[in-house]
Amino acid sequence: MDIARLQKQLQAEHKALDQKFKFISELQTLMSKHGQSADDLLAILTAEPAVDTAPAKKRGRKAGVKKAGPGIKKARVAAPAKARKKMAPRPLRSFKNPKTGEVTETRAPQVDKVIKTWAQELKVDWRSLEI
Repeated sequence: MDIARLQKQLQAEHKALDQKFKFISELQTLMSKHGQSADDLLAILTAEPAVDTAPAKKRGRKAGVKKAGPGIKKARVAAPAKARKKMAPRPLRSFKNPKTGEVTETRAPQVDKVIKTWAQELKVDWRSLEI
């Protein structure tokens, strides 16, 4: 039992060493392709960030801003409202009942009760009643 456990542990360590060896060999191939040495790689990895680059912005509240207490509400400043475009109105459509000759006009025929009842009575689709 003890030998099986040791053998399993040895296989796991062997697999980890194989992965490490593969990584190192691929890294050395890449370094030689680009003409870099181990010292160059070490300098790149340990280099301090440039002074002229701005640090990444942190998320969350700013350092000097305190949160209002639970009973205190902060007055909100309304953001300027954007001018919204109005959608063009639906076109006015005319429908005729072929039996009675009655004509009705609507902008939304699919929900118009008169047109729906005509279509049910005549057993046709409401689209066929349009003039």
